[in-house]
Amino acid sequence: MQSFRAQVAILVVWEDQGKHLIQHSVVEANGIEFRVAEAGDPGAPAVLLLHGFPEGSMSWGPVMERLPGLHLLAPDLRGYPGTSRPAREPRGSNGYDVFALTDDIRALIEALGLVRPLLVAHDWGGALGWIFAHRFSPLIRKLVIVNCTHPRTLVRAAVHNQDWQPFRIPWVPIFEIPWVPEAMLSTRLGRATLRFSFTIREGRKGAMNRVLVDELVGRFQHARDLAPPIDWYRAMVATHLLRKRRAPLYALYDQPISVPVTMVWGMKDGALPAKIAMRSGADAGCEVEWRPLPGVGHFVSLEAPDELAAEIDRALASAPA
Repeated sequence: MQSFRAQVAILVVWEDQGKHLIQHSVVEANGIEFRVAEAGDPGAPAVLLLHGFPEGSMSWGPVMERLPGLHLLAPDLRGYPGTSRPAREPRGSNGYDVFALTDDIRALIEALGLVRPLLVAHDWGGALGWIFAHRFSPLIRKLVIVNCTHPRTLVRAAVHNQDWQPFRIPWVPIFEIPWVPEAMLSTRLGRATLRFSFTIREGRKGAMNRVLVDELVGRFQHARDLAPPIDWYRAMVATHLLRKRRAPLYALYDQPISVPVTMVWGMKDGALPAKIAMRSGADAGCEVEWRPLPGVGHFVSLEAPDELAAEIDRALASAPA
C-alpha cells in the first residue's frame, strides 16, 4: 500500500513543557485516509500509539513530547475527526468490526514503513491492540496495553457480573440506540457531558490536562462527527450477539499472543477494575507483565504523561530486537 503525506507541520504548545513540533500527515491505508501525528527521531525505534474513546491522536501529545528520542506515530483511527470513514458509513459490523479495524493497523504499519514497532494502545485502541496481537504478533516487537482489559475477559466479566462490571460501563447499552446518542452528545450540553466523562475519571483531582480535554471534546460539533466512534461499540456488540460473527473472533482468541505483553494500569480506573484486568493473560494465552500506576485514573496519557512515558521507555528497553 502506497502512502502519501500532506504538507502540514503543526507547532503544538503544551502548558508545562513549552513548544514541541508534531508533524501531521495524511496516510492512505486499507482504503482509508488517516491523519497521523508524528514526532521524535525518525531514525529511532518506532512506537505506534492507538487512542481510545472518545479521544484522538492529540491525546498522545503530552506523552509524545516527553519521548523525543523515539519515533512516535499516533493515527486518528477510522471514523474519528481528521480521518475518513467508510464511504457509506454502514451500521452494524460492516466498516467498524474489529477485523476491519485491525486490518487498518496492519495497513498503517506497512504504509508508514514501520518494521516491528512497539504497539502502545489505550482503551478502545487497547482492545484493537489485543486482537491485533492475536492476529499479527510477528508485525510488532511488543504490546503495551494501557487500561484495557482483554476483550474476552471483559465480556465474560460483563455477562457474569464479575465485580459489577456491567454496571461500570452503562454507556454500552445506551450506545445501541440508533442515532440518539450521537445526536445528544454533539449538542452543547452533550459536549459538557463528554467533558465530565473525562474529568470525573481522573485519579488525582486537577491532574488532567483540561485544555486538551476541551480540544478533544470540541471536535464533536455534529452528530456525524460522533456517529462513527459510537458505531465501533455497535459493531462489537453485534459481533458478540450474532454467532456467525462471534465464532471467528473467538477462534482467533484461541491463538496465543506470541510477543511480550505489558499492561500499564491506572489503578483508580472505576470502569475497568484492576481485579478483572489482571485475568487478561489467561485469555491472551501468554504471560503478561503488570505495571500498576497508583492513584492514576483511566485516561493515563492525559493525567500522568510522565509516568506513562517512563513505562513506554522501559517497555522498549526490554523488548526483543
